[in-house]
Amino acid sequence: MISVSEDIFQELDFLAVSFLLGMLLVLVYDCLRIFRRLVRHGTGLIAIEDLCYWIMAAFVIFAMLYQKNEGLIRGFSIGGIVAGMFLYNQFISRYTVRCIAGFLEKVIHMVQKVWRLLSAPFRKAAKTVSDKGSRMADQGKKIIKYEKKRLKKIRKLIRIGISKK
Repeated sequence: MISVSEDIFQELDFLAVSFLLGMLLVLVYDCLRIFRRLVRHGTGLIAIEDLCYWIMAAFVIFAMLYQKNEGLIRGFSIGGIVAGMFLYNQFISRYTVRCIAGFLEKVIHMVQKVWRLLSAPFRKAAKTVSDKGSRMADQGKKIIKYEKKRLKKIRKLIRIGISKK
């Protein structure tokens, strides 16, 4: 039997970790994409999210290189990361995002329906109170208008009485 050097196993382990890290990075970005599908936001916020993601990715890649290879950047490790990202993105990513986002949208929709059902009595009570309050406000306005007219008449009568003397 041919014995394989321990160094070869370490290099294969390093390559496998690099490959899995590439897949993990795209998985994390998929989580960001799912969040974007559920909560719509503008270009500026997307740019900030992407910037934060890539800064985090750089730190994670550096940490992996530091831990596994004493901080040395090796071509095959970067190749392993890129290959993991590419393969995950081509074969798994679209299904992951579509399925998880679809599932979460259904869950959110169902929660909204339950919330509407449970909050319906409270909304109806608030509407009733609001309607009664607006009717009372209208009546109050009518009373104030009526009282102003009465006061004007009384003031007129008093003026007439004062001017006749």
